[in-house]
Amino acid sequence: MKILMIGLGSIGQRHLRNLKAYLGGDAEFLAYRVRGLQRTFSNTMQIREGVCLEEEFSIRSFSDLGEALSQKPDIAYVTNITSQHIPCALEAVRAGCDVFLEKPVSYDLAGVKELMQAAKANGRIVFVGFQNRFHPCLRRLKELMEAGTLGHIISVRSEIGERLTTMHSYENYADTYMARKDQGGGVIMNQQIHELDYLQWIFGEPKAVTAFCGTNSELKLSVEDYCEAIYWVDGPLGAFPVSAHADFFQYPPRRYCRVACENGWVEADLLAATVTFAQGDQTMREEFPQFQRNQMFQDEMKAFLACVQSRKQETLTLAEGIVSLRMACAAKKAAQEKRMIDMKEIQI
Repeated sequence: MKILMIGLGSIGQRHLRNLKAYLGGDAEFLAYRVRGLQRTFSNTMQIREGVCLEEEFSIRSFSDLGEALSQKPDIAYVTNITSQHIPCALEAVRAGCDVFLEKPVSYDLAGVKELMQAAKANGRIVFVGFQNRFHPCLRRLKELMEAGTLGHIISVRSEIGERLTTMHSYENYADTYMARKDQGGGVIMNQQIHELDYLQWIFGEPKAVTAFCGTNSELKLSVEDYCEAIYWVDGPLGAFPVSAHADFFQYPPRRYCRVACENGWVEADLLAATVTFAQGDQTMREEFPQFQRNQMFQDEMKAFLACVQSRKQETLTLAEGIVSLRMACAAKKAAQEKRMIDMKEIQI
């Protein structure tokens, strides 16, 4: 199998390490690199001084995407900056590659329909990388919601908060794509998008949203650093509000989803890897002590490769990724126009 890595920053290298460990000598690696930064990360995301990535993984690198695609790779991992996701994925699909597309699909809706049409016309798999679908706490939360034992859902609250300044300790936060509007940055597209994906996966696609977002810190950013959005869901699990908070400055980091129900409540803490739920006077706590973050990426990789082999895809489809992107774009529009946005307004 020949695999083309389009972008080899921290997330690209994580995928590369997992692929190499899983496929061993059965995979040949190519890379399309624009910046060509000489940073080789360890499994704990520390820079390994003096280690050449190309030499360690026997990678052939190209500075031209067309030339890299002319080598006829089977798979392309699109893990570069958000603003380049659609152009690179389009070229890869048209060249005959199945594509692993790192989240989000894009930073706006331009070109999204074209990618969907190209993937269908060329019979290609496009798998969107939302690794939290494989988080044991979210999977347990989904089970509990579908079981319905806690009764009718009253409301849902998700929160993700983490300091942008400490996310990539090896570089100046102001230079990261997350901090730059021209590269598709902002807390909505780079952090909250994960939450929007699992919220629509567990509770259903929303009908409308209202939101507030902007800059509420002293960080030097050209993008929003917080968002407070309220989505209205009316689907198989019932009708209820879903609130989603995200910020770039909370410390210690916080990440959870809490559901209030008629007969109790449940909270999934993604960082502590626990699920706590109450029913009547009884409170129960489930722990996942063996959980390691990289396991989500490994499970995600195996699911993608299974889709490639079987030519069937039932999860993390491009269509699902577009739903999350539409939710993000709707929240931005709601905040900008200071009104509730009907999701029907946000179409590709």
